[in-house]
Amino acid sequence: MVKNMFLVHAHFAALGPFGFPGDTGESVHASLSPADQVEHVSVHPTPPGGFVLGFFLLAGSLAEAEVRTEKICRRLLDEKRLPPAVLREVGVPLIIPLLPPMGPP
Repeated sequence: MVKNMFLVHAHFAALGPFGFPGDTGESVHASLSPADQVEHVSVHPTPPGGFVLGFFLLAGSLAEAEVRTEKICRRLLDEKRLPPAVLREVGVPLIIPLLPPMGPP
């Protein structure tokens, strides 16, 4: 099966004050198994009290990438590798075009 690279964002609401060391993405990535097929993890705080994990992972489809990301996030929460939080949403970020659509002259 051909696998493609997907960027999937997982949005969390923290259950209290939290902070991330600069290497949080690397430490989350190091806690994953090769079967997770995650190439990179990025971490972004989202005020006022949340954070987003961005997973670059290989999957056969977008649906598979989103399901696997949700499972990974729930496992990370269960293993207490993340601050206490609630997983709010998992999905591919929307890309907004920077240029207006081209129409007839």
